[in-house]
Amino acid sequence: MEPAEIARKLSGDGRIVEVGSGVGRLYRVWDGTETSLVKVYSSVSAERREHQAFDNLSDLPGLPSVVRRGVEGDRPWVIFDEPGKWNLASLPESISLGRKAGQILAALHSHDPGHLSNVAHGMDADWINGDYPSTFKRLERYRGRLHLPAEVVAKAMEMSPPTAGDPVPIHTDPNPEQFLVDDDGNVTLFHWEWATLGPAEWDYSRLLWLTRLRAGPDSALGVAEGYGREMPADELERWAVYHSGLMLKQAVEATDQQLRGADWLVAELTRAVGALS
Repeated sequence: MEPAEIARKLSGDGRIVEVGSGVGRLYRVWDGTETSLVKVYSSVSAERREHQAFDNLSDLPGLPSVVRRGVEGDRPWVIFDEPGKWNLASLPESISLGRKAGQILAALHSHDPGHLSNVAHGMDADWINGDYPSTFKRLERYRGRLHLPAEVVAKAMEMSPPTAGDPVPIHTDPNPEQFLVDDDGNVTLFHWEWATLGPAEWDYSRLLWLTRLRAGPDSALGVAEGYGREMPADELERWAVYHSGLMLKQAVEATDQQLRGADWLVAELTRAVGALS
């Protein structure tokens, strides 16, 4: 059964609307009385990973509230309490909402790791130092398909990887679309399938970079205030080079190869490399 069919069945054939994007498919459903969110996972292992993250981070502010879990055929699903119809990117620039997103991330990074990951060290500095050059060597193969200038890839490969601290609990893909907001201004962070141990700088730089692009500089300022830590401009650009390179690699190596939406990543990689040259 397709994810949308499962969401519709769980709504009692009510209205459903897909919400954002992520590893799993997320739907807002209306059963005639109230709304909630239904998530249909891509695999049993994805549901297991997110379930483990929720169990280990149960006291974290901004975590989704689970109502019920189940399986339809080979597709696990979960129903969440309604977290709000908005997200950080869909609302006007807001320092206060950005601040709440930054506070959630700061609380995550200071949380006891528990059994969040079955990887002993997660993504540590050695892993980053190895993956960074590997990412751009692989991108070199796809330059033509991506319309990526040769000099941009060459300059990126010459750069030092961004600085990475000791591993802590991280989300891995905090972006403004993942932070849902309700009418009272409460903020909830979704899509925890790939939560693991890694450098706090990975999460923080990704959220700062994407919030500035998609929600605006005021929201990004709020993220920095809420997180309580500055990141030097050149270091943020170094992380932007890495993140945009990784996302381009993931896009071009995905089975569906949805490259039509990758132009902005080429532009960002080019911009960030230029800023550091």
